[in-house]
Amino acid sequence: MKKFSFKRFNDRRKKFLKENANQSFQILKGSIPVMISAPHGVSQVRLGAFKFAEPGSLGLALEIQEQTDAHLIAKTENRNDDANFDDVCPYKEELKRYIKKNKIKYLFDIHGLAKKRPIDINLGVNFGANVKPNEKLFDFLNQRLNKKGFVVSIDQPFCGKSGTVSGYISKELGIWTIQFEVNHKYTNEAKYVTYLKDLIDCLVQTIEMSKNKKLI
Repeated sequence: MKKFSFKRFNDRRKKFLKENANQSFQILKGSIPVMISAPHGVSQVRLGAFKFAEPGSLGLALEIQEQTDAHLIAKTENRNDDANFDDVCPYKEELKRYIKKNKIKYLFDIHGLAKKRPIDINLGVNFGANVKPNEKLFDFLNQRLNKKGFVVSIDQPFCGKSGTVSGYISKELGIWTIQFEVNHKYTNEAKYVTYLKDLIDCLVQTIEMSKNKKLI
């Protein structure tokens, strides 16, 4: 893994949001057929109710994008919407168009779990349907996380169903997708920086392994 700084991790997120203020979302072009998504890095409105941002999810998405040169899409302004919930959603429609145009094969949709949750990582795969194109790659990611000591759940409490970013893209385009939920403590508190680095390492290695045709 490239040199990592917790301060830079947070500063990059703040800079990204500042540079893209007054835009609903932003896309960064990459060079590999992998897309990183962060729909909840800013606050949302779901069914009329305000929901707080998951800042660490955007920080993690930006870090993974930089380390792997994957493509990235991220919400940058609350437009009284929820890109991971709304049926009609410019974020998801543009993501679908962009994935088709750039022949993306893998989507990692990054989210944050409440600190009170008894788990570290939730892998939402819609009961296996969303990772059907490469089940071995999912197994690789799950095993890496477990070896690092993370408490991992699959499809609990979030499964990446059809209305979500990962579920929608899986259904519409048939590519490998995952809803990757991370406990807030790892992305928001400097005292957990060693675990955050391990987490980043697991994701970077998984993206590198996505190029291995033996895993398909």
